[in-house]
Amino acid sequence: MVSQVGIVTLRVDNWKQQLEFYRDKVGLKPRMVDEAHEYAMFDTGAVRFALEGPNFPAFAKAKGHPPLMVNFTTENIQAAMQDLKMKGVKVLTDIKKGPGYDYIAFADPEGNEHIVFQRAPAPPKPS
Repeated sequence: MVSQVGIVTLRVDNWKQQLEFYRDKVGLKPRMVDEAHEYAMFDTGAVRFALEGPNFPAFAKAKGHPPLMVNFTTENIQAAMQDLKMKGVKVLTDIKKGPGYDYIAFADPEGNEHIVFQRAPAPPKPS
């Protein structure tokens, strides 16, 4: 049910500063920037790199856990969530809406937190 890594997200304390650093100093090209939700995704090839600020996290980061989060893709978020639960995986959230995707969060046996996401369908184009 869970397939490829689609995004690697770095959870940061100072989102604006980190956005400027990765954009202006490292030279990454932003694919999308959502200032209101402190989220930015860079166009880095098959696996994208994203920054997530502390004010609107996909889910609350557990104390003492690393700020890096892997985002796995799926074609069916509901089925992926059921499959993970059935296999005894600790699912941390219900299905949530993100900017352009639906997702759930889960933890591995050491407590590392990750996301499984399904891209939302593109809105219909105006006629």
